Amino acid sequence: MTSAQAAVLVPRRFAALDGMRALAAYGVLATHAGFNSGRSLDAGPFAPLLARLDFGVTVFFLLSGFLLYRPFAAGALTGGPMPSVRRFYLRRALRILPAYWLAVLVTLSWLSNRTADRGDYASYLLLIQTYNHHNLDPSLTQMWTLAVEISFYAVLPPLALLARGRGRGGQSAVRHQLALLAALVAVAIGSDLLAHHGSATSLESLIWLPANLDWFAAGMALALLSCLSSTAMATGWTARTARLARELATAPGTCWVIGGLLFWLASLPLGGPRNLLVPTGWEWTIKHWLYAFAALALLLPLTLGSGGLLGRLLSSPPMQLLGQLSYGVYLWHLPLLLAIQRGLGQHTFGGHFTELFVLTALAATGVAALSWFGMERRLLRLGSLRSRPGGGSQQAAAASSSAAPHPS
Repeated sequence: MTSAQAAVLVPRRFAALDGMRALAAYGVLATHAGFNSGRSLDAGPFAPLLARLDFGVTVFFLLSGFLLYRPFAAGALTGGPMPSVRRFYLRRALRILPAYWLAVLVTLSWLSNRTADRGDYASYLLLIQTYNHHNLDPSLTQMWTLAVEISFYAVLPPLALLARGRGRGGQSAVRHQLALLAALVAVAIGSDLLAHHGSATSLESLIWLPANLDWFAAGMALALLSCLSSTAMATGWTARTARLARELATAPGTCWVIGGLLFWLASLPLGGPRNLLVPTGWEWTIKHWLYAFAALALLLPLTLGSGGLLGRLLSSPPMQLLGQLSYGVYLWHLPLLLAIQRGLGQHTFGGHFTELFVLTALAATGVAALSWFGMERRLLRLGSLRSRPGGGSQQAAAASSSAAPHPS
């Protein structure tokens, strides 16, 4: 293995992505506050943008694809060791499930305005509520993304090992990686077509993993590009693509202008209605892909470059802390928002956006801090102690550990 190839296996911390994760979490909070207050439904100039801050979910999925796939891609491209699958599953379970279970139990038992039965408890705790028609509680509608995330975690290691094949790096490894990404995008496109050309109930499949695999694949493509930037394996059009991506990443302002324009396009009527009306197939698809390319543009300078001034701001200690708390904020913000709205005697679509957003952000951040410092961080440390790798897999497993995100 050359020194350039070995360099890609060295664990790297993408600190600015923690800040990006925080912005995404509070963006989702803002869009829920905007909808429930009615602010995102009015005729104001910023209402369409506020209605589209569910774009944060796209950012979450791309971050998962990038951070979790990068160690697997590095091992495949260099012929080096792959991350420990056992360690991967253990850390993902510890990161997702305890905090999620706590939020679900407290919400269904005390915060929700809806009486839950045993089926509701079982479905939410097992993360199958989107598959068995139990996704009914308005305080937990954001949890569909966790069902998608956990499904992606389940299939990622076997897919990565399958794409690695029997090769030991080189051009064949690059082709295998590209084939995997193309297959994921093809599955997503096929799922989209089936959902919009089937029965009305088939639209539920749009919140399953297959229909969202292209978002994960976009993050995985960034991971592959970051690995190709550190090796000499890319040739032909792959080399030109990697070189162009690196050059574009050195111009973060250009990337963010592109990302901002794509996000603005998604806020127009071509991206579908802002109310409860069901978008057409074309509207859903257009918004879905505009979100994907907007997220790619925003994350490109943070993953293949330093990110410039914004990268430094996103890497600052306050943003790092908010990034650590972002998962808890995402879990708790909606049940707390609805509880606060009821406690203040406010009605849905009845206004008070600023008050609702500020109070919910403060409450969700406080509860997330208690969850992180009191439980989540301790469990992750315990999991790291119990799953310390040994031998040749240590380097790749360490890379996986350093890249582990705080999921949406």
